[in-house]
Amino acid sequence: MAQHIVPITNGKGSKEIVDGLYNVLAEVEGYDNTSINPKQLNITTGTNTYNLTISANGTLTLHVTDDGTDIGVPIEGATFYRCDASGNRYGAMIETNVDGDAVFPFVPHGGTTPPTIYFIQTGSDGSHTFDDSVQQTTMNNPTATVQIENPEADTRNFNITDANYANLPVGDGQLTLTE
Repeated sequence: MAQHIVPITNGKGSKEIVDGLYNVLAEVEGYDNTSINPKQLNITTGTNTYNLTISANGTLTLHVTDDGTDIGVPIEGATFYRCDASGNRYGAMIETNVDGDAVFPFVPHGGTTPPTIYFIQTGSDGSHTFDDSVQQTTMNNPTATVQIENPEADTRNFNITDANYANLPVGDGQLTLTE
């Protein structure tokens, strides 16, 4: 039985292979190699691209607090996406829970060159600010926790004066600011 080893770089590989039915085994660091799908490929004339999937088995927790420490006040409602280094988003949005934790399951990890995981914060709870740039961490182990700071927003002052009488303050009321 002949074996054909296909080197994979950045999720892609090529190899000259004749038509036939092949069993597929994966060796990808940081992934559950038994999850390769499909487990058999029927290589046929006229089809030159075959798409497979594999599941990672690590967990990345983003712990969001007002001061970016594990003892800070947790921020519920902060939102994140997995992304690449350019900020292209992948998968569903993850939101922090009451403990301030946003958990990304199925994250690759470990190996001789641990993967860099990119993520981006897209929102907070409305009274805290956040860094909306692409952030990253290296997944050396199957589980990791990254501390994220969402400091309190600055207090903003609003003055309403009468449009017809310069500098005359209006009476009581309220403003509603909607994003």
